[in-house]
Amino acid sequence: MKTISLHLMTILSFVFGAIAIAAPQTVRWTGKEDKNANLVHVLDVIRSKTGVELSQSNFMLVESRKLATSHFVMLAQTVGGMPIRGLSVRLWTSLTNGETIQIEARVDGAPAASGWTVKSVRAALSSTDTMELVRQVLKGTEDPSIRKISWTDMWEKGRVVRVVKVNSKRGKHRLVIGVEGKKLLDQAYEEFPQSDRVSENSFSLPVQVYPIYEEPEGEILNHTLLPRISSELRYLNKSIRVSLSGDPLASLKNQRYIDSLFDPLKGLTLEGRQKGFWSMGYIRDQAEKLFSALPVVENSFNNGGVFLEGKYATVGLYPEVAKLPKLNFSPAISTHFRPEYVSMAENPDGEEMIPAMAIYGRPLKSFDEAWNRSARKLEDNDPVSYLNDGFDEVQVYWAITQMFDSLRPYGFSDPDFSTRPFHAFLYNLDISYRDNAFYTEDTINFTTYSAKSANMARDNTTIWHELGHGVMDRLMGEHLQLADTGGLSEGMADFIAQLVVNDVSGGLDFPGKHNMRIFNNTGYYLTNEVHDDGEAYGGSMNDLLIAAMARFGKLGLHKVTDLTMETMRLTRNHPELTAVEWYTHMLFADELGNPGVRETGELRQMILKALNGRNFNIEGTAPASLTVKNGQEEVTNFGPGSRNNPIKVKLEDNKSAEFAMEVSVKNATAYKFKFPVTVKVNYTGGALEGGVHWLNEENGSLTFVLNSESEVAKFNLGTAGVCDEINRPDGSCVDYAYIQIWNHGETLKPQAKKRFYLRVYPKNN
Repeated sequence: MKTISLHLMTILSFVFGAIAIAAPQTVRWTGKEDKNANLVHVLDVIRSKTGVELSQSNFMLVESRKLATSHFVMLAQTVGGMPIRGLSVRLWTSLTNGETIQIEARVDGAPAASGWTVKSVRAALSSTDTMELVRQVLKGTEDPSIRKISWTDMWEKGRVVRVVKVNSKRGKHRLVIGVEGKKLLDQAYEEFPQSDRVSENSFSLPVQVYPIYEEPEGEILNHTLLPRISSELRYLNKSIRVSLSGDPLASLKNQRYIDSLFDPLKGLTLEGRQKGFWSMGYIRDQAEKLFSALPVVENSFNNGGVFLEGKYATVGLYPEVAKLPKLNFSPAISTHFRPEYVSMAENPDGEEMIPAMAIYGRPLKSFDEAWNRSARKLEDNDPVSYLNDGFDEVQVYWAITQMFDSLRPYGFSDPDFSTRPFHAFLYNLDISYRDNAFYTEDTINFTTYSAKSANMARDNTTIWHELGHGVMDRLMGEHLQLADTGGLSEGMADFIAQLVVNDVSGGLDFPGKHNMRIFNNTGYYLTNEVHDDGEAYGGSMNDLLIAAMARFGKLGLHKVTDLTMETMRLTRNHPELTAVEWYTHMLFADELGNPGVRETGELRQMILKALNGRNFNIEGTAPASLTVKNGQEEVTNFGPGSRNNPIKVKLEDNKSAEFAMEVSVKNATAYKFKFPVTVKVNYTGGALEGGVHWLNEENGSLTFVLNSESEVAKFNLGTAGVCDEINRPDGSCVDYAYIQIWNHGETLKPQAKKRFYLRVYPKNN
C-alpha cells in the first residue's frame, strides 16, 4: 500500500510502540582467558560479565567466513527478526581446533516484544514509499543520482528504521527513515575514497613500466620524469569471451530504464517489470547471463591483439570514450557491465540508464609493440593522445597485479579476498571527477587530468592507495563502523600502498619518497578532514615500519605486513572502531604472534614508540586540540566549512565576501605544543586547491605566531565572486584555505591542520 492514514498510524504506534534500549554493554575476552567458543557457553560468559541474559533465539547469523588465520562468525542481536543496530557477538576461532582466539560482544537486555515484525514493517513502509522518499531527499543534494540502492530494516535508538544505502555518481548516501511516520530521521554523505594524490591458463608479456610513479611526489610542476624499468604483464588470460557480432546487451534495451521507475524490489518481479519498474541487480544478473553465453576466443596477437584481462586485474575504459573524435583505433567492447546515464529529452532533470559495457583500450598487437608503447608526458594531458598511445592501461594492469604479488607472500592469503580481481576503468570524462581517482566496490576509477595535474594512472602510489581501500573492505567487512572522520580508512590505505612501495623498492630511497603524505608529523584529533586525519594513522604506522625494517631488514616488512593484515581481521565488522580500539587490537595481534613470521610480543615496544608525539594515549585520555572558528561557529569535521559541507557563496564578480576566523590551540597531559607555534594559512599547494579566487592570495600565505595557549590568531578570509578554475559541472568551484600549526623548530611538515571550504557560484555562470 502506498500511504497509511493518520488514524491507522496512531493505531500502529499504540500497538507496536518503541522498544526500550538501555546503555549497551561491551565485553571482550581472548583465548588466553577462555578457549570455549560454544555459543551457549559464550552467552553464559556474557551474562556473568555484564548481567545481560540472552539466548540463541535473540540472535541471527550475519556472517560465517574462513579467514587466513581464523574462522569468523558474526551474530546480530534481534527483536522481531530484525537486527538492533550496533549490537552483536563476534567470534574468532582457531581453524585447527575451533578454540577461541577472540570474542567481542556489544549487547543489551532483550527488550519486550514490540509487535513489529519483518512483514509488518514492509507493509507499513513499502518499496514504493522508500523510493519516493529517497528520490525526494537526494533531489536536494549535489549528488542526486541513484546508481545502486539497498536497505535494511532494523532497530535504532529504540525505533524501527529503514537504513538505506545509495551509491550515487560521486559517493555514497546513508539515509535513516523512520517506519512510523515515514520520515527522514538522519542522512549522511561520503564521497568515494579518492586520491589526495602464473598458471597454465595465463601468460606474460614483457613491458616497460614505472616502478613507483612517472613524476616524483611534490615535483609535478618541475616536470621531472623518472625512467621506466623492464617488467612483465603477468597472469594474462589465454582466452576471453567476446561478442563476434552485434551488441550482446541488445535484448536489455527493449525497454527504457528511467530513474523515476528504479525500484530494487519491484524490478525483481515480472509484474513490476511489466509496469516499467527496474532493478540494477536484475539487470546485472541478466547481463552476466548474456556475457556467459558469448563464445570463448583466444586472447593473442594472432586474434586481433591481446586485451588486458587477467587473474588479478581487468582494465577497460569508460564507454563514453568511444565517442571521442580522433581515436586511431576502434575500441572493442568488453564483458564488464558499465551502464551509461543520459539526460532524458522529455525531462532534462531526470536520467535514463542505458545498459552498456566498458570498452577495451588499444590492443597489444606484438611483443615489440607492447615493449615500445609510448609513455609521452603531454603538457595538457590530452586524453585522446594518451588513449591512442595506450600506455596508461598497461601501467594500471601492472600495478594492480604487482600489489597482489607483493602482499600475498606477506600474509594476504584469505580465501576469495586475496584472489578476487580488481577492475580498473580509465578516462572518466566528467568534469566533477577531473584530476582524481577513486575506489568503489572492487573497482578503481580514473579520470582525465588538467595541465597542472599528475596522471594518476601512472602513479602507483595512488593506485595502491585506492586498492588499499579494497583490501580493507575485504578484510574488515561491510558492517565495519568507523568512529571518526574516516581517517583510519585513508591512513591505512596509504599504509597498504607503502607496504607495496617498500616491497618494490626494497626499502631504498627514490626521488620524492619523503614528500609522500605518509611521511608526516600529524597528530591524532588535530584535523577536520579525512585525508589529514588519515595522516596520523598512516604516519604512525609508517614509523613502526621504519623501525621494524631498521632492526630486521626486509624481514621487518614481512612482520609488519602480517601484523597489519591480522589486525584488520581482528577488527572485522567492529561496531565503533576508534584509534584506541585499532591499536589495542594491534597489540593483541602482536601478542598472538605468528609462528615462523612474528615472535609473541616482539613488536610491542615499536608500536608504542611509533605513537609517541602523535597526541595519542592508549588509555583514551582527553587529547590536545586545534580550534578553528568562523565567527562564533567552530569549523568541525561535518559542520559548515567542512569538506562535505562547504559554505556556499553567491556573488557578483565585483563583490566579495569575508569570514572572520579565529585559531587557537590547547595542550593536554599526553601532548603539548612547542611554543611559540606558527599558524600558516595557505591558499595553494594542497591537493585540489586553486579553484576559489581568495582575496589577497597573490600576497602569499598568512602567518601568525602564538606564544601560549591563551593567545588567539584572528584574521579574515575572503573571496571574490569569481573562480580561478571551475571544478564542478554546474559552473561553480570548491576550494579550501589550509590552516596549519607548526611547532617551534619544525621546518618540514606541520603537526596540526584544518581545512576551511567554500563553494563559489559566479553570477556570470
